[in-house]
Amino acid sequence: MATAVDICRHLHCPICKNLLAEPVSTSCGHTFCKRCLDQHISLSDTQCALCQEPISTKPSVNAALEALLREFHQTQLSILSLFTGERGEVPCDLCDESLTFRAVKSCLICQMSYCEHHLKQHQSTARLKGHKLVSPVERLDQRACSVHGRPLELYCRQDERCICALCVKTAGDVTSVETERERRQAVQQNTIEQLEKMIGQRQDKLKELQETATNCQAVIEREQQEIKQVFAAVMETVRRAEGALLAPLEIGRRCLEKEMEEKTQHIRKEIIKYKEIINSLNATKNEEDDILYLQNYLCVPAELKDDWAVSIDTELNFGTMRILKAAVLAQIESSLEELCTVEIQRIHKFSVDVLLNAETAHPCLEVSPDGKTVRDAGETQEIPGCPTQFVRVGEILGTPQIRSGRAFWIVEVGQKTGWELGVVREGAKRVYWAIVLCAQGIYGVFEDPQVQLQLSSKPQKVGVFVDCEEALVSFYDMEASSHIYTFTKCSFNEAIRPYFNLHHNSNGKNSAPMVICSVNQTDICMRGVWSKA
Repeated sequence: MATAVDICRHLHCPICKNLLAEPVSTSCGHTFCKRCLDQHISLSDTQCALCQEPISTKPSVNAALEALLREFHQTQLSILSLFTGERGEVPCDLCDESLTFRAVKSCLICQMSYCEHHLKQHQSTARLKGHKLVSPVERLDQRACSVHGRPLELYCRQDERCICALCVKTAGDVTSVETERERRQAVQQNTIEQLEKMIGQRQDKLKELQETATNCQAVIEREQQEIKQVFAAVMETVRRAEGALLAPLEIGRRCLEKEMEEKTQHIRKEIIKYKEIINSLNATKNEEDDILYLQNYLCVPAELKDDWAVSIDTELNFGTMRILKAAVLAQIESSLEELCTVEIQRIHKFSVDVLLNAETAHPCLEVSPDGKTVRDAGETQEIPGCPTQFVRVGEILGTPQIRSGRAFWIVEVGQKTGWELGVVREGAKRVYWAIVLCAQGIYGVFEDPQVQLQLSSKPQKVGVFVDCEEALVSFYDMEASSHIYTFTKCSFNEAIRPYFNLHHNSNGKNSAPMVICSVNQTDICMRGVWSKA
């Protein structure tokens, strides 16, 4: 390697300091790049750039050096990959400045970096074999003590900094850098394990979120398809109704066109006939012979008395319209009612665990230990009274209080002949949003004025849904999957609670209990703030 460096030194141009390109020699024996020498001569006198001797003859190509350069490029150019020069490379501190090799190791004790050649010299020296060698390090001066200039080989835990051997006098809790590194590596490994565990947890969570999103997307697509099918049926019903109303008009239009064509042809024939009579009259009008005139006189035909009015009835059949309207509205109502199934599927996820609050029960009511069933015992129960206890027969409240969000629960009313069910606003003045079954078998709503409901079937299980944000309370027949009634624009100024009224048990009539049913808990998504009363 030393020979290659010596040769390389002689292959550089004295002007540009790079390897010779098209080497030319002067009469004084010095060699330059042809381009460098030409530029030098053009900017100064015709003299050598090194010895200042006049150049009397035109410099000629140095064939020997040119051949040597070709051989050098072919055999020695691969060695140049060991030379430093790329950004980020660490140079050898012992190489000659004219050709510096890339360092392969740095000594933390000597504070120097070595190429392969000088590293062998370092490793061959007995007293240097114990020095710690690492991958090439830039700015080795930062690894020396700024106060004493000695290598940093100890660590002060008190000051949390690396120190040299002379700093020990003023430092406390000192240990070797190797010991401190082992301690920190243990902490670092623990941190890595914790972070990897956190990554795993988050990857699991991400997978769970993706699965949830996929399931929700499937639900959305299914509900979209159901809604589209319902409205497609509605539009088909409207289209058929439109066709039914337009069909008679289209028939009338065609009849009108036919009648108009027939009468038009008849009138045109009459016109031609009268024109012929006029021509005959004009021909006899100027006859000079009176006898001949009178003999050829044509009688004028009587005035045309045909009825030219159009006989088509273009008025709509109003009876048909009314009947069709009723049928269309009934069909649309039936189609839209299918959306109730989608609605009920949605509100199931807002299910809450409703319990009957025995403290609010009328003394005649008996509540089961699990708080899910209440019946009219027919006699007063020994229940300690409280300010929230009802005095009206059959009344009882449930928990939780509903302050925000949405809530849904199902109540089995079974074969009871009278009951009330809904929610009540707590406070000094209670406000009810409830539906009622009277003893006469009439269903009604606590509205002002009261509304009577026309139900196609007797509900056995009633679903109650509350949406505080939209201020509504809805009721559903769960077995028929149909909507019963919805209160809108409800004034939920305070907390509301589930409300039940069993009505009076008269001699065993209406003795059936009310039961709070369990709702499928697999897809429940609690939303809102709930607090037990």
